[in-house]
Formats: sequence, structure tokens, C-alpha cells
Amino acid sequence: MYKIIATTTPSGKKKREAGNMEHQPCHGKNAMLSSPPRRRSSHPRRRRSMARRRPKCSATTTSSARSSTTWTPPTTLVRAAAVSKRWLRRASGRAFLRRFRARHPPRLLGFYVTGDRMYRPEFIPMPDTNTELTSSAALRRAAGSVFDALPEFSDSTVWDTRNGRVLFSFTDPHGHHLQLAVRDTMRDPAGAMAELPPLPPTLGGECLHAVLLPDDEHDDATTCYHVDAHHVGRSVSAEVTVLRSGAWTVLCSAKANLATPPERIPTVTLLAGGKVYMVTVAGYIICVDLATGNLFAIDLPDGVTYEHFGTLVPCRGDDSVLYLFHLKGDKLSVWLRRMDQLAGEWVLRDTVSVKETCRHLVDHPSEPASALVVGVGDNAEFVFLETLVFNSYFVVYLHLGSRKAEKVYQKDPENDEIIRVHPFMTAWPPVFPALDSDEEPRHG
Repeated sequence: MYKIIATTTPSGKKKREAGNMEHQPCHGKNAMLSSPPRRRSSHPRRRRSMARRRPKCSATTTSSARSSTTWTPPTTLVRAAAVSKRWLRRASGRAFLRRFRARHPPRLLGFYVTGDRMYRPEFIPMPDTNTELTSSAALRRAAGSVFDALPEFSDSTVWDTRNGRVLFSFTDPHGHHLQLAVRDTMRDPAGAMAELPPLPPTLGGECLHAVLLPDDEHDDATTCYHVDAHHVGRSVSAEVTVLRSGAWTVLCSAKANLATPPERIPTVTLLAGGKVYMVTVAGYIICVDLATGNLFAIDLPDGVTYEHFGTLVPCRGDDSVLYLFHLKGDKLSVWLRRMDQLAGEWVLRDTVSVKETCRHLVDHPSEPASALVVGVGDNAEFVFLETLVFNSYFVVYLHLGSRKAEKVYQKDPENDEIIRVHPFMTAWPPVFPALDSDEEPRHG
């Protein structure tokens, strides 16, 4: 119970303080210090008016209010920070940025389609009628011009996109030499691509496994990670090298004997929260902790298996949460697991019937849906599915919260190879002007 105690401020005014105290009768001096309980109005009309002034707040009310909130682009913070150093300190503080992102999460501007038999990745802007996103028009134009400077017959592939950066590889016109490059469309929309130094040798001389961008903000626009994996029987080795200041260095080298051989480690890899996740076909995910150098296996949820490309895809989440998309038939399941807990368990978050959700897109709704997961959004907000629509293969954008599904890309009928989709989001966090060392924003 809480007891309200009246104290006296230096100005002579009475002030009420609440203390977490056991409920007990007050006698003597305590009776003089304790304020009596607030009387409840006996007038029915007054009680009803008080109830109207203080409506109940439910999860539904909060959710609907949040969805109706006008979205504000993060560039607004940069413009506000230009007013004064005081505003700059406020807008660039971590606590404020955390609250701003919760109310105004990054928006999807478009996506890259890349894959085999696609010599040049395609950038597809999302159909957008929201005029508040016009401030990101320059970012969309820069995203669409990433590959304009490449040689005409160069074969290029997108590896990762994050915070306005695009990490890709390309070859010479003869297809002999592989070169990595990154383009920072946020900090330098009109700038040229930055070619990266040659990759270090791979483990066992195998082909390139994965090249990923950091999932947090770095001052060096060329920072990226090279993930390599090799296995012999139950013995699994992994090496992660990082590119900083123009040089590759080994960040983590791990090796472990797992309970069962991975059989095969597809190029389905994720970097999130200081950990690298690699899907295997043996019923588990290999996790490499970059801070400790430990390599261990994470068992998949019951009934979840990797059958072929597009059936099992990990997804990055906030607050050390790992999401997992699993597609079996026309049933799409979304799982989550907290990775900051040693004994974390998989929890089923959502289940979607692809057939029912995409019914309005197919020519024969009675036919079984055939789909592949080719791209996902952070926090399992949306998913890109490659599916057969009107005898042609399309990429369908499915927003999981609203269950809205729409066709956003048609695949070349002559291309029956695997494609991948990399979402291109509004950049986060925004880039603020530098503060002096004694004017750093508070991180509380």
C-alpha cells in the first residue's frame, strides 16, 4: 500500500510524497503527518464525468493510436539539430533516438533483386503514395544508380544492404576477377563506389560464403565482415574477418565438434547482435559469438527443417531477438528466440496461410500455393515471397501485421534460377553534425 505523507518545501508549500509502506493505522504524531484518504464523490454525475476524463488504456487502444500517428522521416531530426547545439544534443541522444525509432520505424523505400543469370541487379522502388517520404527521393535515386559505373558486361551480385549502404561484388568483362565494392547512398548520394581490398583466402579453398555489413553504425563506410565456414564430419570451423581502415584482419576464429555433422552449410547467413548465424540442413543453426569466439549449435523448433532454398530464413530483430521464417507448403511460420538468454526457447509468433493471403493474386485460388522466401525485413515486419501468379513467377510483398499482399516484381520467364531480394530501408540512425568532446550527448 502507498501512504501519502505531507512535507514542507523550502518555499513553505506542502508537498506530497509517496512511499511504499505497509498499511497501518496512524496514531499520535503520525496521524498529524498523514493525509486522510481521498473521498469518493457520492454524486453519480460527477463520478461519470471523472470516468470520462480518464479512459482505460488497453493494448488495442494503444496500437490503434500508434498506427494513426503520422510517420516522421529521420531527416527531420537532422534539420532540427541544425537549429542550435542544445537541439543537437537532444536529438542525437540515445534515449531520444530509441523512443523516436519506436514511434517512427524505418520505412521500406525499395529492394534489390539479385541472383544467378542476372548480370546486373535491379533496384525496384516500392509503390508509394505517402508524400512524407519525398525527402527520401534522393536516396531512392542514388540506390537506383549504384551499378551505373560498372563495365558493360560485368557480372555483379548484391550481398547486403544496410543504413543506405549497398555491398556488392562484380567481375571484369571476362568474368575472371571478383572485386568487392560498397556504395554509401546516405552520406554521399552522388559519390562513386569504393572498391575494397582483395578478400583473404577462404578456409579449405572453397567458394565465398558470405560478406555482410555491420548491423550497427560505423564511421568507416567501408567496414564489412567476411564469413567463411568449413566442416569435416562433426568438426566445424568458422572464421570471421573484418575490413577496417582498408585492411582485412581476423576478428574471430572458432572451431567445435558438434553432436551431428551439418551435412551442408548453405549460403544463408545472418549477422545480428554481435553473432553470426549460419543455417545447416541437419536441423540446427550454427552460431558464432564474435565477442567470445565460441561456436555452438542452436536446435531448430520442433517440426522445422531446411528442405531447400527459400524454406528457412533467419531474420534480425531488436533487443537480441532472432526471428526465423519457415515455409512448408503454403504455411508460413514465424518463430522468435531471445539470444541473450542461455536457456532461451523458440516461441511461435505468427502463422500465415500463403494460399489464403494471396488468393486475390492467383488465377485459380483452388490450386496449391507454391512459394519461396526470397527476402525478409527486420523484426519480421514483412517478407518477400517468390510465387507463381497467372503462369508467371512474381515476387510478392507481404506485410505480416496488416496481411497486405501485393505483386512488386515479375521474374524473367527465361530465368528459372534462384533470386534473392535485399530490402532497402530509410537509413538509421541519422547522421548528425559532430559535437565537441565536451558536448557529447547524454546516453541515458
